[in-house]
Parts: sequence; C-alpha cells; structure tokens
Amino acid sequence: MKIRNRITLWVSLAGLVSSVVLSLIVFFWGLETPYEFLDQELEIRAHTLVDELAREQASGARIGGEALEHFSHLYWARLYDADGRLLFASRMAREIDLPLHSGRKGYLTRTDIPLNRFYSDEEDEPAAFWNRVFTVPTDGVMYRVHVARPVESLVGESIESAVMIGSALLASALILIVVSYQVAGRILQPVQEINRLSAEITENTLEKRIPLAGNRDEIDELAASLNAMFNRLQYSFLRQKEFVANASHELKTPLTLLRLSMEEMLQDGQLPVPMQERLLTQERTLTRISQLVKSLLDLSRLEMSESLERTTFSLNALIAAVVDEFQPLLQERRLRFTSRLDGELRVHADQEKMRRMLINLFDNAIRYNQPEGEIRCQTRTEGGQVVLVVANTGPGIGVADQQRVFDQFFRCEQSRSTTHGGSGLGLTIVKRIVELHGGSIAVESTASAWTAFTVTLPFGSPG
Repeated sequence: MKIRNRITLWVSLAGLVSSVVLSLIVFFWGLETPYEFLDQELEIRAHTLVDELAREQASGARIGGEALEHFSHLYWARLYDADGRLLFASRMAREIDLPLHSGRKGYLTRTDIPLNRFYSDEEDEPAAFWNRVFTVPTDGVMYRVHVARPVESLVGESIESAVMIGSALLASALILIVVSYQVAGRILQPVQEINRLSAEITENTLEKRIPLAGNRDEIDELAASLNAMFNRLQYSFLRQKEFVANASHELKTPLTLLRLSMEEMLQDGQLPVPMQERLLTQERTLTRISQLVKSLLDLSRLEMSESLERTTFSLNALIAAVVDEFQPLLQERRLRFTSRLDGELRVHADQEKMRRMLINLFDNAIRYNQPEGEIRCQTRTEGGQVVLVVANTGPGIGVADQQRVFDQFFRCEQSRSTTHGGSGLGLTIVKRIVELHGGSIAVESTASAWTAFTVTLPFGSPG
C-alpha cells in the first residue's frame, strides 16, 4: 500500500472514530435532555398543585375546586397525604390508571390511548406517560404527588435521530477521505518530486542535484542528505574513473615493450619448438591483455569526457569502409555479409567515435557467429532518426542476459571468454558512444537463430 493511501486511511479512521464518539455523546445526550426538561416541568407542577391544595384546605373550601382542575388540566395527577389517602385526582387521572412506582427517578408508561385524545394537534399514535413521584412538604405537612404528562413516543424520534446521525457520519467519512487523500498528496508532493529527480540522476548525470525549497523542514533535510550522498558518489566515481584511466595508460607502454620483445624472440629460428609454442601462447595472452587495456582506456576517456567533435559525413560510406577492413576476417571465417543501406544517409556526429562503434558491433557479430554464418547490416530513417541494425547468426543471447550484455565485463557464458576471446567491454563502449550522441541501443535475440543490435541516433545538426 502506498504511503499516500496509508495516510488517507489512518487520518480517515482517526476522524471517523472521533466523529462516532462525538455523535454517540450527542445522541445519548439528546435522549436524556427531553426527560430532564419534563422532570423540571413536573416538579414545578407538583409544587403548584400542593400549594393550591394547601390554600384550599386553609380556606375551608372544597378540595378539587376549579383552581386545582385548571392547574392539572393537561396533566395526570394524584395527590396523597402522609398516610397514603388520595386527596385529589385530576380529570385525566380519573379516566386512566397509571402504576405508582416509588423512587427518585422518572419512568415511562406506555398506553394504547391515542395521543390526539389529549392534544388535538398531535398524530393518532399511542401515547406514553412520563411519571414522577415527589414528596412535597408545605406548612409542616407532607404530601406525596404522583404527576405524569402524556408524551409522544421518543422511540421513533430516536430512530430518526440515529438515521440522521448515521447519514451525517457517512457523508463526513466520504468528505474526510477525499480531503485526506488530497492533503496527503500535497504533503507527499515534495517527496514524489525528490523521487523523480533522484531517478534522473544516474552514473552519467551525477552532477545533477535536488533543489532545496528553503523551508528547513524534514523534506529539505532529506534532500540535503541525498545531495550529500550524491556528492560522495560523484567523488568516488571520478576517483574510480581516474584510477582506471591512469592504470590503463601506465600499463600500455610496458605491455607494448613486452610484445615487441616476444616478437623478436619468436623471430629467432634456433629456438626449440616447445619454447616457440610457449612463447606463442604468451604472445596471444599479451595480445588479449593489450586489447583489454586499450578498451579500458577508451571507455575511461568516453566516461570522463562528454565532448564530441561533430562533423557531417555519410554513415553508409563509413559502414562500407569499416566492412572493407573486416573482409579478410570474413573470408577466413567463411561468413556471408549482406547490407541494405538507405541512400547516402548523411549524419552530423563524431566520425571517429562512430567508427569505433561500428568496429565493435561488427567484431561482436563476427566473434559470436556460427561457422559459415551470415551478418546483415541495414540502415534507414524513421521518425526523423537514423536506425542502424547489425544482425548475425549464432547461438543467441538468453532473455535474462539481454539487459546485461551492455554491462562491463559481462559474458553470457564463462566458456565464451576462452573460446571467443574479447575483453567484455566492446558493447559497453558502443552503448556509451550511442548515449553521447543522444541515441539508444537495444538487442533482440532468438536462440540458435539471429541476434540483432538496433542503434537509434538523431540526425544532429543538418549537414
């Protein structure tokens, strides 16, 4: 799961849990609040009824007069003395009997009586009575008041409230997910930009750096750390390239002297045959080492210098000249060479480097060909670019090895190093030359059939 999705998930869950807790608090508070208001109202009504009853008793008037009936018009009320004798019952209490529960808390009694019997503007739904029992002292006399009021059922309203709260939670969750996803994207945008810029920095572009935003936050610290790492990598790469270049250059002269000495010794006709054979073996080994050193020196120069001496020339003419140099080797190996070149095909490039690229491609095609095999060379223009294809018959290259054939010293098989020779740097040099010209190279191969290298190059400046 991506970090953006994880941030969205955790923020949404945190927000949803907070919303659920708050909604539950509001929901239960909403359930209790109406009954608290009813308790206050019934307590006030109980004291009013007791005060009016005491006034009637003090005046000697008949208990249950118009005043008491008026005050108890919308209420179910029964007043008892300290001995439990009923002193007064409201009109509603005379018609309906409600259970008397002792206790300090209110309780709800459901009935089948329609609510609009008591309130004409209410719906025809069963009424419920909210009951309270109070002990009210007045003038040294204790009265017990059982008072209730018809109310509509709060179950339906509770369900409606729960549905509304649930809908609000769902809507808020969706909004929270969308907002969290957008916010996470904004937060991670600098990280994505750093990732993109880091991906652009390769061994050939180590001079690039990640720009700092100047916010002095964790993102800037990450970018600064990566830039410091790239500085160390660039320094190490430069030191490595310098070492390889210097070592190759220093080895070139002594190897040349050794080869010359070896050739002089071989010209001595008085040497025994076994000695001549050993010298020939050593001479061939020195030749391979010299080729390796030369390839390392060429590769180091290409990596340390990105300048090109561009001129305008005919690519097809250069191909023909390189093929002429390989004619003796083609005849010796009995290889058939065919070409299909597209006109003159003039390009603007570094002719010497292009020549080295062609030599390495043809050398590779000859070296890893089969007896009496074939080499094909084709050039064409495609989409404003020059396409060069060099294909040869042979054992082919495995799929797993096709992406590694351009790596330094890579061999598809260890046995090829002994059988075919070579330094393992030819295709690496080819790729570097192609990249310096802003092009690309790809390989396609079928086992025991054809292997084709396709080079795509821009025309460069018109010439």
